[in-house]
Amino acid sequence: MMRETADRRTERTRSAIIAAFNHLLLTRGYEAMRVEDIAAAANVGRSTFYLHYKGKKDVLRQSMMRPSSVLAALIDQGAESNMLLPLLAHFREQRARNRIFFDPPVNAIWSKCVAEAMEPRLTEVARKTSAKAILPLDLIATQIAATQIALITAWIAGRGNAAPERVAEALIASAQAQTAALLKIPARGEFEGAKKGR
Repeated sequence: MMRETADRRTERTRSAIIAAFNHLLLTRGYEAMRVEDIAAAANVGRSTFYLHYKGKKDVLRQSMMRPSSVLAALIDQGAESNMLLPLLAHFREQRARNRIFFDPPVNAIWSKCVAEAMEPRLTEVARKTSAKAILPLDLIATQIAATQIALITAWIAGRGNAAPERVAEALIASAQAQTAALLKIPARGEFEGAKKGR
């Protein structure tokens, strides 16, 4: 019972810090925000903040985990555009407020979060397909993540009047094509022949 209470308290504190961080991010911007500001807005002390996070960059990374995991999943063959539509709709609806996520330095941190979430998936795809990667997997993940963030950024900025469904399809097609090309995944027939020859 004691452990459960401590876990709930920890979760409440982390949620308060992330909520305060997101509010300050959207109202003040990333660069102007300090750890002291986040702790005060979350109604926690600095030492409590540092028990949970290393700094504001760590909070940013935590707050971007959900959208990052959605984008990382696009390399999977079963990825469908409907899994992206709520995220894209949110970005579109909030484009004035959420613009901060698409500008430096936040977009670079977000891209890195996507790449880190994607790398284990790339490792699994490479293993399952006997791929011969052209580049190290972390660099491949970085390339695919940067392409995803760039496309979403351009779309949010209003370049081209594409429907969210088309953007979702483009993100999936791009992620999967880059994955196949950079991992040098054998063509289906070639892969099946290699498995039979073993």
